[in-house]
Amino acid sequence: MTATAVMQPTGREVSAEAFTDHRRSGRLCASQQQALEAFTTGPMTRNQAAERTGLPLSSICGRCRELLDADLITVMGITQDKPARQILQLTEKGQAAAYAVYQEGA
Repeated sequence: MTATAVMQPTGREVSAEAFTDHRRSGRLCASQQQALEAFTTGPMTRNQAAERTGLPLSSICGRCRELLDADLITVMGITQDKPARQILQLTEKGQAAAYAVYQEGA
């Protein structure tokens, strides 16, 4: 008799499911807002944004990708250290969105 392997989800499937759960819970908007607010202090790398917000780097990277896609932040340069990292900053649209988020919270 041979044993059959139990199908394990791939890392990509686990990530996709976690993202879907995150989106349904409403936490996605909150973490996007946290990431957006981090950039109101000025340009920074994703690592610096993770430190500033207290969110894991993996979460910040995802939120930055979404903010880049939405034209709320932009790449303004590259660090000189190794490995080189992108320096991100708010766009005008991002500044307006961050201000709107600030007004909602005030």
